Amino acid sequence: MLNKEDCLVDGVVLSEMSIHNYEVEQLAPDVVLATYYIKDETKGRNTLRSSIWKRINDRWQLYFHQGTVSK
Repeated sequence: MLNKEDCLVDGVVLSEMSIHNYEVEQLAPDVVLATYYIKDETKGRNTLRSSIWKRINDRWQLYFHQGTVSK
């Protein structure tokens, strides 16, 4: 887990990543689920990710996000 002090001491590392299999599914008139796969070449780690977005006051806002390390 990184904290502010870690970033100030070690700096922030930019990662080379690519996104794959991006899909959006409508769950309700103002709610969508986005799922995708991130391949992180820098860290040698891949993650499956999902986000729930809700339209609130005519703006899409992130409501929930999860990332799970995969093989």
